[in-house]
Amino acid sequence: MTGPERDELDLLIEEQAGAALPSEDALESVNPWYTPMLYITWGLILNGITLHFLYLQYLLPTLGTVLSYLGFRSLRGNGKAFRLAWVISLAELIWHGSYMALAATPWLPQGDLVYGLAAAATAARLIQLLALRSGLHAVMRKAGTEPQSDPLKSAAIWQAAVLALAFTPLAHSTLAGVVGVIAFIVIVRALFRFSGGLERAGYCFEAAPVCISGGKMAWGYLLCCVLAVVGSSMLANHLPPDAAVRPENGLAGERQALQALGMPAETVDDLSDAHVKALEGAFHFSYSQDLLRFGSDYGSENIYDGTNTPEKPPVVSAYAGKPDTMLATSSYIELPGYRVAVLVQFDWGQTGTAYWGDAFTMVGDGDRGNELVGGALLYEKDGQRYTAPIPRLDNGMVTVSDWMMGERTSQMISGSVSYPFGAERQRGYVLYIMQMDTDRAYGGTLMNYYHARQPVVLPYRGPAERVAGWTGENMQQHYSNFRTEEGRRWEAEQAAQ
Repeated sequence: MTGPERDELDLLIEEQAGAALPSEDALESVNPWYTPMLYITWGLILNGITLHFLYLQYLLPTLGTVLSYLGFRSLRGNGKAFRLAWVISLAELIWHGSYMALAATPWLPQGDLVYGLAAAATAARLIQLLALRSGLHAVMRKAGTEPQSDPLKSAAIWQAAVLALAFTPLAHSTLAGVVGVIAFIVIVRALFRFSGGLERAGYCFEAAPVCISGGKMAWGYLLCCVLAVVGSSMLANHLPPDAAVRPENGLAGERQALQALGMPAETVDDLSDAHVKALEGAFHFSYSQDLLRFGSDYGSENIYDGTNTPEKPPVVSAYAGKPDTMLATSSYIELPGYRVAVLVQFDWGQTGTAYWGDAFTMVGDGDRGNELVGGALLYEKDGQRYTAPIPRLDNGMVTVSDWMMGERTSQMISGSVSYPFGAERQRGYVLYIMQMDTDRAYGGTLMNYYHARQPVVLPYRGPAERVAGWTGENMQQHYSNFRTEEGRRWEAEQAAQ
Protein backbone atom coordinates (compact mmCIF):
# COMPACT_ATOMS: atom_id res chain seq x y z
CA MET A 1 0.00 0.00 0.00
CA THR A 2 1.47 3.28 -1.06
CA GLY A 3 1.81 6.36 1.15
CA PRO A 4 -1.12 8.24 -0.41
CA GLU A 5 -3.30 5.13 -0.08
CA ARG A 6 -2.42 4.84 3.61
CA ASP A 7 -3.23 8.49 4.20
CA GLU A 8 -6.59 8.05 2.48
CA LEU A 9 -7.34 4.98 4.64
CA ASP A 10 -6.41 6.85 7.84
CA LEU A 11 -8.69 9.74 6.89
CA LEU A 12 -11.57 7.34 6.19
CA ILE A 13 -11.12 5.60 9.56
CA GLU A 14 -10.97 8.96 11.34
CA GLU A 15 -14.18 10.17 9.68
CA GLN A 16 -16.01 6.92 10.50
CA ALA A 17 -14.82 6.96 14.11
CA GLY A 18 -15.78 10.61 14.51
CA ALA A 19 -19.29 9.92 13.25
CA ALA A 20 -19.64 7.07 15.73
CA LEU A 21 -18.64 9.16 18.77
CA PRO A 22 -21.58 10.65 20.69
CA SER A 23 -22.01 14.44 20.77
CA GLU A 24 -21.44 16.51 23.87
CA ASP A 25 -25.22 16.85 24.33
CA ALA A 26 -25.59 13.09 24.12
CA LEU A 27 -22.90 12.59 26.75
CA GLU A 28 -24.70 15.02 29.05
CA SER A 29 -27.98 13.20 28.60
CA VAL A 30 -26.32 9.89 29.53
CA ASN A 31 -25.15 11.43 32.83
CA PRO A 32 -28.12 10.78 35.20
CA TRP A 33 -27.08 13.71 37.44
CA TYR A 34 -27.30 16.23 34.63
CA THR A 35 -31.08 16.75 34.43
CA PRO A 36 -31.81 16.96 38.19
CA MET A 37 -28.97 19.44 38.73
CA LEU A 38 -30.12 21.45 35.72
CA TYR A 39 -33.66 21.62 37.17
CA ILE A 40 -32.32 22.73 40.57
CA THR A 41 -30.11 25.39 39.02
CA TRP A 42 -32.81 26.81 36.77
CA GLY A 43 -35.28 26.63 39.63
CA LEU A 44 -32.99 28.90 41.63
CA ILE A 45 -32.50 31.25 38.67
CA LEU A 46 -36.23 31.64 37.97
CA ASN A 47 -36.96 32.21 41.65
CA GLY A 48 -34.41 35.01 41.68
CA ILE A 49 -35.71 36.89 38.63
CA THR A 50 -38.13 39.76 39.32
CA LEU A 51 -39.96 41.17 36.29
CA HIS A 52 -43.08 43.18 37.11
CA PHE A 53 -45.01 42.90 33.86
CA LEU A 54 -47.23 40.29 32.19
CA TYR A 55 -47.49 38.61 35.63
CA LEU A 56 -43.93 37.30 35.21
CA GLN A 57 -43.27 38.11 38.88
CA TYR A 58 -45.65 35.22 39.61
CA LEU A 59 -45.16 32.90 36.62
CA LEU A 60 -41.36 32.67 36.78
CA PRO A 61 -41.11 31.86 40.53
CA THR A 62 -43.93 29.33 40.13
CA LEU A 63 -42.04 27.56 37.36
CA GLY A 64 -38.80 27.85 39.34
CA THR A 65 -40.37 26.30 42.44
CA VAL A 66 -41.72 23.30 40.57
CA LEU A 67 -38.43 22.78 38.68
CA SER A 68 -36.49 22.82 41.95
CA TYR A 69 -38.91 20.29 43.42
CA LEU A 70 -38.57 17.99 40.39
CA GLY A 71 -34.78 18.13 40.65
CA PHE A 72 -34.71 17.17 44.33
CA ARG A 73 -37.43 14.59 43.77
CA SER A 74 -35.14 12.72 41.37
CA LEU A 75 -32.25 12.84 43.88
CA ARG A 76 -34.08 11.82 47.03
CA GLY A 77 -33.16 8.13 46.65
CA ASN A 78 -29.45 8.84 46.96
CA GLY A 79 -29.14 9.39 50.70
CA LYS A 80 -30.52 11.21 53.75
CA ALA A 81 -29.06 14.58 52.75
CA PHE A 82 -30.91 14.53 49.41
CA ARG A 83 -34.11 13.46 51.14
CA LEU A 84 -33.84 16.43 53.51
CA ALA A 85 -33.36 18.79 50.57
CA TRP A 86 -36.37 17.19 48.85
CA VAL A 87 -38.58 17.66 51.95
CA ILE A 88 -37.64 21.36 52.02
CA SER A 89 -38.46 21.67 48.29
CA LEU A 90 -41.83 20.04 48.97
CA ALA A 91 -42.51 22.57 51.75
CA GLU A 92 -41.55 25.39 49.34
CA LEU A 93 -43.93 23.94 46.75
CA ILE A 94 -46.82 23.97 49.23
CA TRP A 95 -45.96 27.44 50.56
CA HIS A 96 -45.66 28.97 47.10
CA GLY A 97 -49.08 27.59 46.11
CA SER A 98 -50.53 29.06 49.31
CA TYR A 99 -48.83 32.38 48.61
CA MET A 100 -50.32 32.51 45.10
CA ALA A 101 -53.79 31.96 46.54
CA LEU A 102 -53.29 34.61 49.25
CA ALA A 103 -51.74 37.18 46.88
CA ALA A 104 -55.17 37.69 45.29
CA THR A 105 -56.82 38.40 48.66
CA PRO A 106 -56.47 40.97 51.47
CA TRP A 107 -55.35 38.13 53.78
CA LEU A 108 -51.72 37.94 52.64
CA PRO A 109 -49.46 38.31 55.71
CA GLN A 110 -48.28 41.86 56.35
CA GLY A 111 -45.80 43.66 58.57
CA ASP A 112 -43.42 41.77 60.87
CA LEU A 113 -44.93 38.44 59.87
CA VAL A 114 -43.71 38.98 56.30
CA TYR A 115 -40.15 39.54 57.50
CA GLY A 116 -40.36 36.47 59.71
CA LEU A 117 -41.55 34.30 56.83
CA ALA A 118 -38.84 35.70 54.54
CA ALA A 119 -36.16 34.93 57.12
CA ALA A 120 -37.56 31.40 57.57
CA ALA A 121 -37.50 30.85 53.81
CA THR A 122 -33.88 32.05 53.61
CA ALA A 123 -32.91 29.73 56.47
CA ALA A 124 -34.66 26.82 54.75
CA ARG A 125 -32.76 27.49 51.52
CA LEU A 126 -29.48 27.59 53.45
CA ILE A 127 -30.24 24.21 55.03
CA GLN A 128 -31.26 22.86 51.63
CA LEU A 129 -28.00 24.11 50.08
CA LEU A 130 -25.94 22.52 52.87
CA ALA A 131 -27.86 19.26 52.47
CA LEU A 132 -27.23 19.31 48.71
CA ARG A 133 -23.50 19.94 49.31
CA SER A 134 -23.32 17.08 51.83
CA GLY A 135 -25.13 14.69 49.49
CA LEU A 136 -22.97 15.55 46.49
CA HIS A 137 -19.75 15.13 48.48
CA ALA A 138 -20.95 11.73 49.68
CA VAL A 139 -21.64 10.69 46.08
CA MET A 140 -18.20 11.84 44.96
CA ARG A 141 -16.54 9.84 47.72
CA LYS A 142 -18.59 6.78 46.78
CA ALA A 143 -17.37 7.17 43.21
CA GLY A 144 -13.78 7.25 44.45
CA THR A 145 -13.11 10.84 43.47
CA GLU A 146 -12.72 14.17 45.19
CA PRO A 147 -13.89 17.52 43.79
CA GLN A 148 -11.09 19.86 42.87
CA SER A 149 -12.87 22.72 44.64
CA ASP A 150 -15.81 23.29 46.98
CA PRO A 151 -17.92 25.99 45.32
CA LEU A 152 -21.03 25.14 47.33
CA LYS A 153 -19.19 26.02 50.53
CA SER A 154 -18.74 29.61 49.32
CA ALA A 155 -22.37 29.66 48.20
CA ALA A 156 -23.50 28.55 51.67
CA ILE A 157 -21.40 31.26 53.32
CA TRP A 158 -22.99 33.97 51.15
CA GLN A 159 -26.48 32.59 51.86
CA ALA A 160 -25.67 32.67 55.59
CA ALA A 161 -24.61 36.31 55.20
CA VAL A 162 -28.01 37.11 53.67
CA LEU A 163 -29.75 35.41 56.59
CA ALA A 164 -27.62 37.26 59.14
CA LEU A 165 -28.40 40.63 57.55
CA ALA A 166 -32.13 39.89 57.83
CA PHE A 167 -31.85 40.23 61.63
CA THR A 168 -29.97 43.53 61.60
CA PRO A 169 -31.01 47.16 61.00
CA LEU A 170 -29.42 46.79 57.56
CA ALA A 171 -32.13 44.36 56.43
CA HIS A 172 -33.69 46.92 54.05
CA SER A 173 -30.49 48.72 53.07
CA THR A 174 -28.62 48.76 49.78
CA LEU A 175 -25.93 46.60 51.37
CA ALA A 176 -28.44 43.80 51.98
CA GLY A 177 -29.52 43.99 48.34
CA VAL A 178 -25.92 43.83 47.12
CA VAL A 179 -25.17 40.83 49.35
CA GLY A 180 -28.32 39.11 48.09
CA VAL A 181 -27.33 39.61 44.44
CA ILE A 182 -23.78 38.34 45.08
CA ALA A 183 -25.15 35.29 46.91
CA PHE A 184 -27.47 34.56 44.00
CA ILE A 185 -24.63 34.72 41.46
CA VAL A 186 -22.27 32.63 43.60
CA ILE A 187 -24.87 29.90 44.18
CA VAL A 188 -25.78 29.65 40.49
CA ARG A 189 -22.12 29.44 39.44
CA ALA A 190 -21.44 26.84 42.15
CA LEU A 191 -24.28 24.62 40.95
CA PHE A 192 -23.13 24.80 37.34
CA ARG A 193 -19.52 24.02 38.33
CA PHE A 194 -20.47 21.08 40.54
CA SER A 195 -22.79 19.69 37.87
CA GLY A 196 -19.85 19.43 35.48
CA GLY A 197 -17.87 17.18 37.83
CA LEU A 198 -20.47 14.44 38.30
CA GLU A 199 -19.89 12.49 35.08
CA ARG A 200 -17.72 9.89 36.82
CA ALA A 201 -20.32 9.41 39.58
CA GLY A 202 -23.04 8.38 37.17
CA TYR A 203 -23.11 4.74 38.22
CA CYS A 204 -23.78 5.83 41.85
CA PHE A 205 -27.10 7.45 40.88
CA GLU A 206 -30.25 5.76 42.21
CA ALA A 207 -33.40 7.14 40.58
CA ALA A 208 -36.30 7.56 43.01
CA PRO A 209 -39.59 6.00 41.86
CA VAL A 210 -42.25 8.49 40.78
CA CYS A 211 -45.95 8.13 40.05
CA ILE A 212 -46.31 11.33 38.02
CA SER A 213 -43.94 12.35 35.25
CA GLY A 214 -42.06 15.64 35.51
CA GLY A 215 -44.02 17.22 32.65
CA LYS A 216 -47.41 16.28 34.10
CA MET A 217 -46.27 17.42 37.54
CA ALA A 218 -45.17 20.84 36.26
CA TRP A 219 -48.30 21.49 34.20
CA GLY A 220 -50.54 20.18 36.98
CA TYR A 221 -48.92 22.47 39.53
CA LEU A 222 -49.19 25.49 37.27
CA LEU A 223 -52.88 24.71 36.69
CA CYS A 224 -53.50 24.31 40.43
CA CYS A 225 -51.88 27.71 41.08
CA VAL A 226 -54.07 29.33 38.42
CA LEU A 227 -57.21 27.74 39.89
CA ALA A 228 -56.15 28.81 43.40
CA VAL A 229 -55.73 32.43 42.24
CA VAL A 230 -59.10 32.46 40.46
CA GLY A 231 -60.88 30.77 43.38
CA SER A 232 -59.42 33.04 46.06
CA SER A 233 -60.11 36.11 43.88
CA MET A 234 -63.77 35.15 43.57
CA LEU A 235 -63.96 34.61 47.32
CA ALA A 236 -62.24 37.91 48.19
CA ASN A 237 -63.87 40.16 45.59
CA HIS A 238 -67.45 38.89 45.56
CA LEU A 239 -68.72 40.10 48.90
CA PRO A 240 -72.53 40.03 48.87
CA PRO A 241 -73.84 42.92 50.97
CA ASP A 242 -75.64 42.47 54.25
CA ALA A 243 -78.99 43.00 52.58
CA ALA A 244 -82.51 43.10 53.95
CA VAL A 245 -85.94 43.51 52.41
CA ARG A 246 -86.66 47.24 52.09
CA PRO A 247 -89.27 48.52 54.56
CA GLU A 248 -92.08 50.73 53.44
CA ASN A 249 -91.10 54.39 53.18
CA GLY A 250 -92.30 56.86 55.80
CA LEU A 251 -92.02 60.65 56.12
CA ALA A 252 -94.44 61.27 53.27
CA GLY A 253 -94.56 65.03 53.90
CA GLU A 254 -90.77 65.41 53.87
CA ARG A 255 -90.52 63.37 50.68
CA GLN A 256 -93.15 65.54 48.99
CA ALA A 257 -91.18 68.64 50.01
CA LEU A 258 -88.05 67.27 48.29
CA GLN A 259 -90.03 66.51 45.12
CA ALA A 260 -91.42 70.04 45.18
CA LEU A 261 -87.82 71.32 44.98
CA GLY A 262 -87.27 69.28 41.81
CA MET A 263 -85.81 66.04 43.12
CA PRO A 264 -87.00 63.16 40.85
CA ALA A 265 -89.57 60.85 42.42
CA GLU A 266 -87.33 57.78 41.85
CA THR A 267 -84.50 59.43 43.77
CA VAL A 268 -86.78 60.40 46.65
CA ASP A 269 -88.15 56.85 46.75
CA ASP A 270 -84.66 55.30 47.01
CA LEU A 271 -83.67 57.39 50.05
CA SER A 272 -84.07 55.81 53.47
CA ASP A 273 -86.13 57.59 56.10
CA ALA A 274 -82.96 58.48 58.05
CA HIS A 275 -81.39 60.10 55.00
CA VAL A 276 -84.59 61.99 54.14
CA LYS A 277 -84.57 63.32 57.68
CA ALA A 278 -80.95 64.51 57.22
CA LEU A 279 -82.21 66.78 54.40
CA GLU A 280 -84.77 68.57 56.58
CA GLY A 281 -85.01 72.28 55.78
CA ALA A 282 -83.71 71.96 52.20
CA PHE A 283 -84.54 75.05 50.12
CA HIS A 284 -82.77 74.50 46.78
CA PHE A 285 -82.04 71.49 44.54
CA SER A 286 -80.03 70.94 41.34
CA TYR A 287 -78.31 67.96 39.78
CA SER A 288 -75.96 66.83 37.00
CA GLN A 289 -75.75 63.45 35.23
CA ASP A 290 -73.02 61.64 33.27
CA LEU A 291 -73.15 58.33 31.45
CA LEU A 292 -69.97 56.39 32.23
CA ARG A 293 -68.85 53.63 29.85
CA PHE A 294 -66.43 50.88 30.85
CA GLY A 295 -64.70 48.31 28.70
CA SER A 296 -63.08 48.67 25.27
CA ASP A 297 -65.46 51.51 24.31
CA TYR A 298 -64.81 53.45 27.52
CA GLY A 299 -65.62 57.13 27.98
CA SER A 300 -68.09 59.52 29.57
CA GLU A 301 -70.95 61.62 28.24
CA ASN A 302 -72.84 64.43 29.94
CA ILE A 303 -76.55 63.66 29.95
CA TYR A 304 -77.91 66.63 31.86
CA ASP A 305 -76.36 69.67 33.57
CA GLY A 306 -79.02 71.15 35.77
CA THR A 307 -76.56 73.31 37.68
CA ASN A 308 -75.31 75.33 34.69
CA THR A 309 -77.76 74.82 31.82
CA PRO A 310 -81.05 73.66 33.35
CA GLU A 311 -82.96 74.88 30.29
CA LYS A 312 -81.37 72.21 28.07
CA PRO A 313 -83.30 68.91 28.07
CA PRO A 314 -81.49 65.66 28.95
CA VAL A 315 -79.55 63.97 26.14
CA VAL A 316 -80.67 60.54 24.94
CA SER A 317 -77.40 58.61 24.59
CA ALA A 318 -76.88 55.86 22.03
CA TYR A 319 -75.04 53.91 24.76
CA ALA A 320 -77.88 53.98 27.30
CA GLY A 321 -78.87 50.50 28.43
CA LYS A 322 -75.78 48.77 27.06
CA PRO A 323 -73.65 46.44 29.25
CA ASP A 324 -70.93 48.02 31.41
CA THR A 325 -72.70 51.41 31.23
CA MET A 326 -73.55 53.32 34.40
CA LEU A 327 -75.53 56.50 35.03
CA ALA A 328 -73.79 58.72 37.60
CA THR A 329 -75.73 61.58 39.21
CA SER A 330 -74.60 64.30 41.61
CA SER A 331 -77.41 66.21 43.32
CA TYR A 332 -76.85 69.37 45.35
CA ILE A 333 -79.36 70.14 48.12
CA GLU A 334 -78.82 73.40 49.98
CA LEU A 335 -79.58 73.40 53.69
CA PRO A 336 -79.72 76.15 56.32
CA GLY A 337 -76.44 77.19 57.91
CA TYR A 338 -74.44 77.38 54.67
CA ARG A 339 -74.46 73.63 54.23
CA VAL A 340 -74.70 71.78 50.91
CA ALA A 341 -75.78 68.14 50.92
CA VAL A 342 -74.33 66.10 48.07
CA LEU A 343 -76.20 63.00 46.94
CA VAL A 344 -74.08 60.89 44.58
CA GLN A 345 -75.96 58.09 42.81
CA PHE A 346 -74.70 55.25 40.62
CA ASP A 347 -77.25 53.29 38.60
CA TRP A 348 -76.47 50.24 36.43
CA GLY A 349 -80.00 49.98 35.09
CA GLN A 350 -81.08 46.56 33.81
CA THR A 351 -77.60 45.48 32.64
CA GLY A 352 -75.68 45.70 35.89
CA THR A 353 -72.79 43.29 36.49
CA ALA A 354 -71.20 44.81 39.58
CA TYR A 355 -70.33 41.46 41.16
CA TRP A 356 -66.55 41.59 41.65
CA GLY A 357 -65.74 44.43 44.01
CA ASP A 358 -66.36 47.72 42.26
CA ALA A 359 -64.92 50.66 44.17
CA PHE A 360 -65.25 54.42 44.38
CA THR A 361 -63.73 57.49 45.97
CA MET A 362 -65.53 60.82 46.36
CA VAL A 363 -64.12 64.26 47.04
CA GLY A 364 -66.06 67.41 47.87
CA ASP A 365 -64.53 70.85 48.32
CA GLY A 366 -66.27 71.84 51.53
CA ASP A 367 -64.55 74.79 53.19
CA ARG A 368 -64.72 73.26 56.65
CA GLY A 369 -64.81 69.56 55.99
CA ASN A 370 -67.31 67.01 54.72
CA GLU A 371 -69.67 65.07 56.96
CA LEU A 372 -70.50 61.57 55.72
CA VAL A 373 -74.17 60.89 56.40
CA GLY A 374 -74.33 57.39 54.91
CA GLY A 375 -75.16 55.39 51.82
CA ALA A 376 -76.97 52.31 50.57
CA LEU A 377 -76.92 49.67 47.86
CA LEU A 378 -80.30 48.94 46.29
CA TYR A 379 -81.43 46.11 44.03
CA GLU A 380 -84.32 43.81 43.24
CA LYS A 381 -84.40 40.04 43.17
CA ASP A 382 -87.23 37.52 42.84
CA GLY A 383 -89.80 40.28 43.00
CA GLN A 384 -88.47 41.75 46.26
CA ARG A 385 -86.76 45.08 46.86
CA TYR A 386 -83.56 44.96 48.92
CA THR A 387 -81.32 47.49 50.61
CA ALA A 388 -77.89 47.10 52.19
CA PRO A 389 -75.20 49.33 53.69
CA ILE A 390 -72.25 50.06 51.40
CA PRO A 391 -69.32 47.81 52.36
CA ARG A 392 -66.17 49.56 53.66
CA LEU A 393 -67.82 52.99 53.46
CA ASP A 394 -65.46 55.42 55.13
CA ASN A 395 -64.53 59.10 55.24
CA GLY A 396 -60.88 59.46 56.17
CA MET A 397 -57.30 59.78 55.04
CA VAL A 398 -56.59 57.47 52.12
CA THR A 399 -53.13 56.71 50.73
CA VAL A 400 -52.97 55.75 47.08
CA SER A 401 -50.11 55.39 44.62
CA ASP A 402 -49.68 55.17 40.87
CA TRP A 403 -46.72 55.12 38.50
CA MET A 404 -47.14 58.75 37.42
CA MET A 405 -47.97 60.63 40.63
CA GLY A 406 -46.31 58.34 43.16
CA GLU A 407 -47.73 57.93 46.66
CA ARG A 408 -50.08 60.56 48.03
CA THR A 409 -52.47 60.87 50.96
CA SER A 410 -55.68 62.87 51.06
CA GLN A 411 -59.08 62.85 52.75
CA MET A 412 -61.86 61.30 50.75
CA ILE A 413 -64.94 59.14 51.00
CA SER A 414 -64.36 55.59 49.78
CA GLY A 415 -66.26 52.33 49.59
CA SER A 416 -66.85 49.18 47.58
CA VAL A 417 -69.82 47.96 45.59
CA SER A 418 -70.79 44.31 45.12
CA TYR A 419 -74.19 42.77 44.50
CA PRO A 420 -75.33 39.15 44.84
CA PHE A 421 -75.64 37.10 41.67
CA GLY A 422 -79.01 37.55 40.01
CA ALA A 423 -79.54 41.06 41.41
CA GLU A 424 -81.56 43.34 39.11
CA ARG A 425 -81.75 47.15 38.93
CA GLN A 426 -78.38 47.49 40.64
CA ARG A 427 -77.91 50.98 42.03
CA GLY A 428 -76.85 52.86 45.12
CA TYR A 429 -76.04 56.26 46.60
CA VAL A 430 -73.80 58.10 49.04
CA LEU A 431 -74.95 61.18 50.98
CA TYR A 432 -72.57 63.66 52.56
CA ILE A 433 -72.77 67.31 53.67
CA MET A 434 -70.25 70.06 52.92
CA GLN A 435 -69.91 72.99 55.30
CA MET A 436 -69.38 76.17 53.22
CA ASP A 437 -68.10 79.64 54.05
CA THR A 438 -70.65 82.45 53.91
CA ASP A 439 -69.00 84.06 50.86
CA ARG A 440 -68.65 80.85 48.87
CA ALA A 441 -70.33 81.17 45.46
CA TYR A 442 -69.26 78.06 43.51
CA GLY A 443 -67.97 74.57 44.19
CA GLY A 444 -67.50 71.14 42.67
CA THR A 445 -67.37 67.47 43.53
CA LEU A 446 -65.67 64.44 42.00
CA MET A 447 -66.34 60.72 41.98
CA ASN A 448 -63.82 58.16 40.69
CA TYR A 449 -65.47 54.81 39.98
CA TYR A 450 -63.67 51.52 39.30
CA HIS A 451 -65.69 48.75 37.64
CA ALA A 452 -64.30 45.24 38.04
CA ARG A 453 -65.45 43.30 34.98
CA GLN A 454 -63.86 40.03 36.16
CA PRO A 455 -62.79 38.75 39.58
CA VAL A 456 -59.00 38.36 39.28
CA VAL A 457 -56.95 41.31 40.56
CA LEU A 458 -53.35 40.22 41.15
CA PRO A 459 -51.93 41.38 43.44
CA TYR A 460 -55.00 42.25 45.49
CA ARG A 461 -55.83 45.93 45.75
CA GLY A 462 -58.26 47.54 48.14
CA PRO A 463 -61.07 49.87 47.00
CA ALA A 464 -59.03 53.08 47.22
CA GLU A 465 -56.05 51.51 45.44
CA ARG A 466 -58.23 50.28 42.58
CA VAL A 467 -59.54 53.75 41.92
CA ALA A 468 -56.06 55.33 41.87
CA GLY A 469 -54.58 56.14 38.48
CA TRP A 470 -55.82 57.36 35.14
CA THR A 471 -59.19 56.83 33.52
CA GLY A 472 -59.44 53.87 31.17
CA GLU A 473 -61.34 50.66 30.55
CA ASN A 474 -61.97 50.02 34.25
CA MET A 475 -62.03 53.50 35.79
CA GLN A 476 -64.06 56.60 34.94
CA GLN A 477 -64.63 59.99 36.56
CA HIS A 478 -67.81 61.91 37.24
CA TYR A 479 -67.24 65.61 37.96
CA SER A 480 -69.86 68.32 38.39
CA ASN A 481 -70.10 71.77 39.94
CA PHE A 482 -72.75 73.85 41.68
CA ARG A 483 -73.75 77.38 42.65
CA THR A 484 -74.57 78.33 46.20
CA GLU A 485 -77.25 80.83 47.23
CA GLU A 486 -74.53 83.50 47.26
CA GLY A 487 -73.46 82.55 43.72
CA ARG A 488 -77.00 82.69 42.40
CA ARG A 489 -77.56 86.09 44.03
CA TRP A 490 -74.39 87.48 42.50
CA GLU A 491 -75.34 86.20 39.03
CA ALA A 492 -78.80 87.73 39.34
CA GLU A 493 -77.23 91.09 40.21
CA GLN A 494 -74.92 90.88 37.24
CA ALA A 495 -77.79 90.01 34.93
CA ALA A 496 -79.82 92.97 36.21
CA GLN A 497 -77.08 95.50 35.44
